[in-house]
Amino acid sequence: MFSALDRSRLELLNFDCYGTLIDWHAGVRAAVGQIASLHGCDLERLVRDRDEHDQQQVLRGYAPYGVKLGESLRAAAAQQQREPSEAEVRRFVDSMASWPPFEETRAALRRLGALYQLAVLSNVETRVLQASLAAIDVEVDFFVTAEQLRSYKPARAHFDAALERGRRDKSRVLHVAASLFHDVRPALALGWNVAWVNREHEPVRSDSVPQLVVESLNELCETLRC
Repeated sequence: MFSALDRSRLELLNFDCYGTLIDWHAGVRAAVGQIASLHGCDLERLVRDRDEHDQQQVLRGYAPYGVKLGESLRAAAAQQQREPSEAEVRRFVDSMASWPPFEETRAALRRLGALYQLAVLSNVETRVLQASLAAIDVEVDFFVTAEQLRSYKPARAHFDAALERGRRDKSRVLHVAASLFHDVRPALALGWNVAWVNREHEPVRSDSVPQLVVESLNELCETLRC
């Protein structure tokens, strides 16, 4: 825990969804495992490569996230000389709405929701996020999607929309996320309070020092004394 955060001022917690609330990598691994043309590939490499291509995709301007997700899979597969069919790519994209929450997510959000308003800021289509929130089964006060804004994090549109919809000064908001690229660094650059959910135990870098670093949502609950 870092001392810069004044817990007494917090009223709203904004969460990224995929990788923070939803087990993104487990979903990718399970979905790739169902693609016959990718059987026998280096799965961990494909997951890493797909993440890198995803980052490149969201910097290229707006298109529906399903399109970008499919393109990132194709590009990662091509690095291992694989070419999934259009039907396989579509099944992969469609599976995203059923990717599972982390085991802790539902209980942790209910604990946090007893003290704070909750919001979700996500780079996906609205219907996909709604399906994921239904699986989590916790009410949030509002959400912001790339489809609504025609913009992707790390651009600032999500963060501006969250302040407008939440009707809060950013000093009263904590942004909770796992991705340094999509969330932690841009939120810090905009002067937000940030809690980094560092599930992968990465080192804290000098160019992105958040107010809180936790390894799980349960640890976040304990830190905020929920």
